[in-house]
Amino acid sequence: MAESVESVKAVSVFLRSAVEKNANPDTKAKLAAFADVVDAAVDDLIHLRGLTSALPPDLGNIYDLPAELLEELSIAKADDLEDQLVTVINAYGGEASLDQVLVGLFRKFKISQKRRFIQNKLYRMDMVWSVDGRKGFYTTIKPDEVPDILSPDHLRDLKETSVDMEDEVPF
Repeated sequence: MAESVESVKAVSVFLRSAVEKNANPDTKAKLAAFADVVDAAVDDLIHLRGLTSALPPDLGNIYDLPAELLEELSIAKADDLEDQLVTVINAYGGEASLDQVLVGLFRKFKISQKRRFIQNKLYRMDMVWSVDGRKGFYTTIKPDEVPDILSPDHLRDLKETSVDMEDEVPF
């Protein structure tokens, strides 16, 4: 992806340099408009790649970074299936059942996989989590961390629980 973005950026630079070299005002305006469209295409490519890729959640979208910086990062390359799984789950709004994932893989990418294989793959992925309380549902939205045990709500719940337990003690 980085190569294609860099290629489109090079086209934009070429068009901008042609604008400066051209004396005809009409041609300059047309070339500048083309360069603007190409710049917008770069932004769209970066955005779409971020939506359809299994990105490390702590880094965010990395596809707008230059190639030399990407080479310096020590991130594991996600395979194509991981990218496709993230794309399918995101297409369902960030949460999908295993059945939806299987159907989505087929409809979007013409991939047919065994249920157990996809289930194991989703379980091992760092950017997909199981949905609490819903068996067979997966999300690309990182669940909240463990609740703060010193929060007023948690302390109140703990106090109410301990009072209830005192009533149930037989001695």
